Amino acid sequence: MSEETPNRLQEFRSQYGPARKRGVLPYAQLVLTAAGFVLIALLVLSGLNRQTGPTPGGGGMSLDEQRRYAAYLEGKSEPMAAVRAYEAYMDTAALSPQERAKVAYSAAKLSIDAERYDEALPYLYQAEFLDPESSLKDEINKKVVLCLDKLGRGADLRHELRKRTDIKRTAADVEAGETVLAEFAGEVLTDKDLEKEVEKLPPAARDSVAAPEKQAEMVKMLVAQRLLLDKARRLELDKDPEIQDQLVKQLDAMIVQKLIEDEVRKNVQVTPEDVERFYKAEPAKFTDPATAEVQVADAESEEGAKAITEFKADAVTVRQGVPVAGAPRELDAACVFTAEPGAVAGPVQCGERWYVFKVKSKTAEKLRPFEEVKEAATRMLEMQKEQEQFKALIEQTLEARDVKLHLDRLQKAPETK
Repeated sequence: MSEETPNRLQEFRSQYGPARKRGVLPYAQLVLTAAGFVLIALLVLSGLNRQTGPTPGGGGMSLDEQRRYAAYLEGKSEPMAAVRAYEAYMDTAALSPQERAKVAYSAAKLSIDAERYDEALPYLYQAEFLDPESSLKDEINKKVVLCLDKLGRGADLRHELRKRTDIKRTAADVEAGETVLAEFAGEVLTDKDLEKEVEKLPPAARDSVAAPEKQAEMVKMLVAQRLLLDKARRLELDKDPEIQDQLVKQLDAMIVQKLIEDEVRKNVQVTPEDVERFYKAEPAKFTDPATAEVQVADAESEEGAKAITEFKADAVTVRQGVPVAGAPRELDAACVFTAEPGAVAGPVQCGERWYVFKVKSKTAEKLRPFEEVKEAATRMLEMQKEQEQFKALIEQTLEARDVKLHLDRLQKAPETK
């Protein structure tokens, strides 16, 4: 310290002395403080993780457990609880778009089961967006239409129906081997399209369009129908209240019919043994009735009919229990089958006329062989079982929804004098 050092600074240095060497304690305190901060941060993060667990109330379930838990709730008829479990699963699981689409579809189905159509619709759109070419595409289409109908979104329903049912083909869609038969408004119609339209016709009507000129007429009709439909939509005729009312009724009827078909047919099982037993138990269904070749004549009176000796009309075939061709439908010609060939049967009165029949020949009724009618018998038995299942479905539906019927009120009250 020199003599020039200010007095005050000298006093300060003499009082506190030279700087002492620091020990390890201050450093230890610093390390412990930092460790405390780290520990607190870890505890906070751990608490946050517990608050945002994989499933609500799931207790830290693994992803596989979350998925199985959702399916478990679904099996316990807890649709919305299962939906929430699937939501938690999708929030935490690393799924491919296709896998996520399937889970979303499951959530949509459960929401529909719970009649929560507003929640089902976004899941359906999510499934469609994530996997446009899914094998569930047709089912998604149906359920989108159902939800829009239930939600009363008529405009959206018309748009979706048009988009999901109208298949417009352009030149780019024509495949090898197809022949373009018409080009119109950016669309094409090919021979394959024509074949599909013909297949929609009843079997008896398909032969009527076999000729080339008939097919040409059908092509013109199909093109004109498409163009007229587009014009009607541009004029917004589909928004006409009467049309809307018809559309709603038709859509409801179609949906119910599809449900009935699915519910009924899945419970109908017919074995070859069942068909053979049915054939033996119902022989009348597979028996050709007796027939007779007869000539028919008529007169104004019973005496006039009895006096007929000449039968100028051509012979007709009369089937037992079936009206006589060329005669009134209510004419009962049962007497024909008690007469011998060559004899005259009658007279029989029908209305104001009297009829007689000259029997040319007769054929007895015949039970057709089983192998000959096996396919027809199978379908008849299936239809019979379907009707039984349909009646059971109606009863189960009414019972399940606690329906109270007051059918006695259909009886008219006695008139008071």
